[in-house]
Amino acid sequence: MNQTLRKKEQNRVPVEVKEVVNEYFKIVDERLPNLLESFYLFGSVSLGAYQGGMSDIDFYAVVRRKLTDADVEVLKQVHHDRKKNYPKPSLDGMYVTREDLDGRNEGVQSCPYFNEGKLQMYRAFHRNWIDAYQLKTYGIVIKGLPIETYNITTDWNQLKKNLVGNINSYWMNWTKRCESVTSLQFPGLFVSGSMIEWGVLGVTRLYYSIKEEDIISKVGAGEYALQTVPEKYHQIIQEALRIRNRHKKSCYKSIFKRRRDALNYMKFVMNECNKLNK
Repeated sequence: MNQTLRKKEQNRVPVEVKEVVNEYFKIVDERLPNLLESFYLFGSVSLGAYQGGMSDIDFYAVVRRKLTDADVEVLKQVHHDRKKNYPKPSLDGMYVTREDLDGRNEGVQSCPYFNEGKLQMYRAFHRNWIDAYQLKTYGIVIKGLPIETYNITTDWNQLKKNLVGNINSYWMNWTKRCESVTSLQFPGLFVSGSMIEWGVLGVTRLYYSIKEEDIISKVGAGEYALQTVPEKYHQIIQEALRIRNRHKKSCYKSIFKRRRDALNYMKFVMNECNKLNK
């Protein structure tokens, strides 16, 4: 990638994000010199939907060598210290090698994934993840080589199956917990605006991706749904957008109706997603 194009891409990155990433680079280069080959941002930053105080910073880091246990221990401290000193925004992402990005190596659980300042797990890089598609299509090069260098390919038939699998596992279980009186999520959906926003816009983003074979921000997904789903669901979509955009006045007078509408809408969208994958 030429320097002019890279500079143009990086100009899309909010100042707050640049400060976090530069501070991170400084620490990593001090503690693990010459480790990072390339560093890319995706997610809300690359979609132009970053919101200070709300959005996370999503990244993929390509490392020059297979990480040792000692390397991972250092990275754990790096992420812990950054989270402790700067709680928001969270710097969340995965460390991969060139070999991990090669489709022939899919399924190897070798990539450390950090979220909220902690090592959450080791997992494989799958090119048919929505995150991998975002990286390939919308990723911003902050350091290193053009994303095209790694030849990440995507099979949308498989990717849609994976998205529907997420609908039928995570989101199906999430709604069931919201309906169970023994679950902490049962009262939460009455009073928590963030839960309304998370559920309504979360499934809507998947609906958009399955239908359009692309990725979109949460706000963009909500606006898309207002153009494509039955009008009876518009109020709850507008409420989720209202919460996401931090507007104060609710679209509802009753938290009972809001909760009921959220669950009904999510079930509708999940059903539509399954229909689209047949």
